[in-house]
Amino acid sequence: MIYVHVSTFQSVLRLCSVALRCLACSAAACFAFALLPGADAQAQVAPYRVGFLGQPASCEPAWIRPIEWNRENIGRLKSLGFTVIQVDVAWTRPDDEILCIEDVVELTPAEQKEYPQTVPLRSRAGADSLAARQETIRRRIAMAKEAGLRTLLLVGAPYNAHARYGDNPPNCILDEKTSKRYVLLLERLAQAFPGLDDLQVYTYDVDAWLCSEFGNCARCRGVPLHTRLVGFVNTLASTWNRVTPGGRVWWEPWELSSGQSLRCVELLATEGLGLVMHCNSAECMATMAVDRWVRNMAGIAQRRGIPVMVQYFLGGTSEETEPYFLAHPLVTLRGLRAIAQLPGLLGIKEYYGLGPDRDDPNLRMTGIFFQNPNVGETEALEQLAKPYGQAAGRMIQFWKLTSEGMELFPWETTWFIREIGRSRVDHSLSAATLRGMDINTPTWRSSRHSTFLRIEPAYPPHPWMLEDVQLRCEEAAQRMGRAIEVGLQLRQDLPAEFAPSFAQNLLDLGRFQRRALAYAYHLRETNIATSLRSACKDEAKEQVQRLTQELLDVLVKDLGNVSADRLATLADPCPALVVNVSNWPEMEAAIPLLQQDLPKFLGTYFADASDQGSKGAFSATSR
Repeated sequence: MIYVHVSTFQSVLRLCSVALRCLACSAAACFAFALLPGADAQAQVAPYRVGFLGQPASCEPAWIRPIEWNRENIGRLKSLGFTVIQVDVAWTRPDDEILCIEDVVELTPAEQKEYPQTVPLRSRAGADSLAARQETIRRRIAMAKEAGLRTLLLVGAPYNAHARYGDNPPNCILDEKTSKRYVLLLERLAQAFPGLDDLQVYTYDVDAWLCSEFGNCARCRGVPLHTRLVGFVNTLASTWNRVTPGGRVWWEPWELSSGQSLRCVELLATEGLGLVMHCNSAECMATMAVDRWVRNMAGIAQRRGIPVMVQYFLGGTSEETEPYFLAHPLVTLRGLRAIAQLPGLLGIKEYYGLGPDRDDPNLRMTGIFFQNPNVGETEALEQLAKPYGQAAGRMIQFWKLTSEGMELFPWETTWFIREIGRSRVDHSLSAATLRGMDINTPTWRSSRHSTFLRIEPAYPPHPWMLEDVQLRCEEAAQRMGRAIEVGLQLRQDLPAEFAPSFAQNLLDLGRFQRRALAYAYHLRETNIATSLRSACKDEAKEQVQRLTQELLDVLVKDLGNVSADRLATLADPCPALVVNVSNWPEMEAAIPLLQQDLPKFLGTYFADASDQGSKGAFSATSR
């Protein structure tokens, strides 16, 4: 097991202190595009390239880092090769960002009476708030058009406040009034925002939800979802195409099972309609781009003449690594190359949000790929590293290690291993588990079982499954540790303008490494304790002695891992974004108990008893 000594993190903190003093907005403002040579020569692949600004929190209405919507940032995206701007953020409503059409337009009183929307909106109420949201969208559209970019608005429909009503939401797509209301809403949308070109529509998520054929809806019971949904999607596409000539509705079949979505593509109308997908059937995952489902969907769509767009992480922040800022540009390049090979591909789209106002190697790698989708890894890395001068060669070494660490980390263990920055290094001291996501949607009840090791919590994970995740977390942490060592050695040779973003990168990489180690320690501690109980029962003294010593060694490393994380947090420029662990009294009590009273320790810790306290949703091994 590899861990970075506390003194190493003190060096990182000193680097951060110096680097943060170097930060100048005027210098940061030029990073994402001025360093990209030949940005005017656009590649002729996936001409529909969508970016947007802002890095939202995924589990609360807040920003990880707000990015200003201004001409400079939009110009940077254009210089990188983006051709379309998504004019909303559509995550958790930070600053009252919109999630549905009803957030920005409303029907007349007479129309509302005939086609009522009975589900209360979750955006800020009142005419002033509606006007403010409209002004935000108009201003973003105007800036995009000024830059010569196409515009896209992401919404959910039919609006049902997400899963608030379960399997039987009020706005049923087999209710004629629902479809008629959305025809009117789309007409109002086109009138209110004449510069808006395209829509991306989720029919699950983004506050949209659908009836289940196995629920109690009198219209939908027993009617397969694909036979109901296609008509509604076709109505949206034909209406938008009518009111916005040349406009397109991009439909996202999110939360449908693989079978349902494939059948829908067979049945959809083709006029004015595009298909947009996450990069695999289970999620948007940086290291798992393009699975069999994506290839099948793209193949059927191409045969039917429906253009395809794929969502991916194109920058250094993502839902997976939230709230960290990381550089693993080879992962980005490899994912983009896999996506570019899909048949019928028209678009590549940022999924989470971009911050082009600081140096972001992942985002610059995206720009390099947009220029030349056939670029080799060596050439791409050399081009990416050139602005770093005498540190270029070591930056390439650093990126190779960070990319390898990212790819080794077991992202497919469980959905809860995402948002890695929200996990706790001071994990529970009950037996480790692998927490499974459990949501009542078609794909969570079917297709996603083929990607995530843990979904349903009905059975305990086998020790071999725990060991599998442990070993891969160790492998990832080892690469991250080596990358940190390289980063600490090269930092003094970096050009001054790169110091602030690289300092943040090193801080966050260290946090990522320590969370990977925390998972590995917790999983190994649990398996050792299981073996110890068996050895004690059999009175195998030599095994008991060996396993007790190994467990003690792991517990000490585990406690040291938390101490290192506490030191790093002291100099964090964004302390609100991380969990501040001041001490770990449970572990401080457990270590001497192991040394003094093994039977009592085994009856108290890493047993099947419930957790002593919540460690949050994203501490994947804690109960």
